[in-house]
Amino acid sequence: MDILLTNDDGLLSPGMAALIQELAADHRLYVSAPDRQRSAAGGSMTIRNILRAKQVPFREHPKVRAYAVSGTPVDCVRLGFGRLFPRPEVVISGINLGPNRGTDVLYSGTCSAAQEAAIHGYPALAVSLDGSHEGPFVHFETAARLARRGLALLQQRPLPFGGYYSINVPDLPLEEVKGIRYGHLGKVLYEAAYEERGAEAGELIFYECGQRIPNEEGPRDTDEYWLSQGYATVTALGYDCTIPLLGAEEEEILKPLKGNTI
Repeated sequence: MDILLTNDDGLLSPGMAALIQELAADHRLYVSAPDRQRSAAGGSMTIRNILRAKQVPFREHPKVRAYAVSGTPVDCVRLGFGRLFPRPEVVISGINLGPNRGTDVLYSGTCSAAQEAAIHGYPALAVSLDGSHEGPFVHFETAARLARRGLALLQQRPLPFGGYYSINVPDLPLEEVKGIRYGHLGKVLYEAAYEERGAEAGELIFYECGQRIPNEEGPRDTDEYWLSQGYATVTALGYDCTIPLLGAEEEEILKPLKGNTI
């Protein structure tokens, strides 16, 4: 299978290395990833500006063609669609250094890259490693193994237009992961906290220092809950952000707008 790999942590991140190590023997891999850290880039892309793509060799996997791209994760995916490489059959984004659960997906470059692939008609998967414990990330091989299982999921349970799967994996040895659960997105919020660091040339300087706001009383059918309990989670996501207004008919919704002529 021809697989395009990308991420938001940079081409040489340990998560990318783990994916290549897991999949290179069985698939043709093409890598288009940022040339530097681009976490929280969301769905941004470069327009009316130059993008640079530099080929980078992987010494341990010389058959893997890889480019470091000067833009965002979305740029990387778009360049990979027949520009840098032949068109892929599947796109995998990750392995992200940190979870992408709940409302994290709104900011995530990892998830946005998978979303971009999905709206262009490619089966897509985002994979993230939850390193919420103190210390460095360790068990990338666990997330890589779950990415392999995710490929089977994409084939056996394909999603409609614009849909992709997001997998979050505890940073544990594979045998210590309790299982896999499907979860809806939880609510993960962060303080809007900024520390003022002075002024320079007439501009105020701030440093973002917001901490996660605890959500201990949230529902137990979410990705956030299951991940906290030691399970890997699978969530089906998509481009459609409309909110269902339960019990409301179209005429009822539009009634407040019809008082005056537009």
